[in-house]
Amino acid sequence: MDWDDAYANTSNIPGGERYPKLWSEAAHSFRADMLAKGCARIDVPYGPQVRHKLDLFQPAGTAAGLVVFVHGGYWMESDKSFYSMLAAGPLARGWAVAMPSYSLCPDASITEITREVGVAITCAAELVAGPLCLTGHSAGGHLAARMVTS
Repeated sequence: MDWDDAYANTSNIPGGERYPKLWSEAAHSFRADMLAKGCARIDVPYGPQVRHKLDLFQPAGTAAGLVVFVHGGYWMESDKSFYSMLAAGPLARGWAVAMPSYSLCPDASITEITREVGVAITCAAELVAGPLCLTGHSAGGHLAARMVTS
């Protein structure tokens, strides 16, 4: 089995190569709209590394709590900026949303990335009062799950 091909999702979906550009455009548009409304803080630092930044999206009024969404990308690519539009659902229900970036493999191990995500969550939780929900996409889902089992 060719594992690189097996994990190359977009190459196994007809027309899949166009999806990353569409996601990026939708995320950029969402961020611009939230910034214009004064409901976004972009690139809030949570640590010393270049990728140790998070975006925080606030609902109208007081937040019911905080959703932290951890991005995917096979631990080797992508960042918070590709997924901003996914904050729309929790925001519509009154929840704030934090989306951190983290160091990528092979420059960092999964253990190091897990620690970084933990620090990002702690930072974000200090910015928004209330309950905390963790979620993520693909590798980000794995990292979010590690938070509740570590």
